[in-house]
Amino acid sequence: MGSKQRDHMSAVIAALIPVLYILLQWSALNRMRAGWRAAALFPVLLMGAALAATVVGIASNASLAPLAVVIGLPLATIYLLVLLPLHLMLSSPR
Repeated sequence: MGSKQRDHMSAVIAALIPVLYILLQWSALNRMRAGWRAAALFPVLLMGAALAATVVGIASNASLAPLAVVIGLPLATIYLLVLLPLHLMLSSPR
């Protein structure tokens, strides 16, 4: 795979992470109840804090302001990619 193809693939993946996060978060909050829903709300709190820090940073002209979102979004997405299958495995009727 050439360098340009690799760069293009990286850009596509980076652009899809926010979309994937929103879809996974919506799905988790709609499907889960009780303690599972509390676990599904954790990334919302993380990203809310990251967005608040970004807004404050941008308002104060901090050059690294969006870093919290750039790091937090993939972590929140991975968390949900682990949580949703766990929920399906552990809460299914036996």
